[in-house]
Amino acid sequence: MSKDLRSIRSVQNIKKAFVELLQEEPFEEIKVSEIARRAGIDRQTFYLHFVDKYDLLEKMNQDFIDLYKPIIFERLEVGNSFALEKIEKIYQDNWLYIKQHRQEILSLLSIDTGQICLKSDLKKMVIQKYQEVTGKNLTSFQKEMVANLYVESFITFIKEDRKISKKEIEDLLTYIREFIS
Repeated sequence: MSKDLRSIRSVQNIKKAFVELLQEEPFEEIKVSEIARRAGIDRQTFYLHFVDKYDLLEKMNQDFIDLYKPIIFERLEVGNSFALEKIEKIYQDNWLYIKQHRQEILSLLSIDTGQICLKSDLKKMVIQKYQEVTGKNLTSFQKEMVANLYVESFITFIKEDRKISKKEIEDLLTYIREFIS
């Protein structure tokens, strides 16, 4: 096996072990030695790839953000309209990945170290893009509400662990329009 392939496999095993451990205990209690043991590597191999568990968490969060940034940006480009077909397409096109990585995503979203928080990073990204797309300078309250709407909707979609039908999206958007009118 080549060194590059071995390195890739080690990183994959580290990430998988980390997610498994997050299902068993809180982030704060997880030790690098546990991650390494679960990944089938020694601690030195872990440290070849990551500085510590916080670095691992940051890199996994960034991988997720890099993957989903285009999806979130595409949704924000819809603007203020409720483009049902576009919303449905975004969710349906990404269903398989979300289904396969559901536990990993939910685990990452549950961690807030005070310095590292995927949910907060997603909210910041949404606000920045929303203001760019709309040209609006939002108040703190408006920023929080817009960010919560987008990010919490996304999290709910992941938690549902099923395809959301066009009818469900349509009914929800109708309800929202009626509610805010």
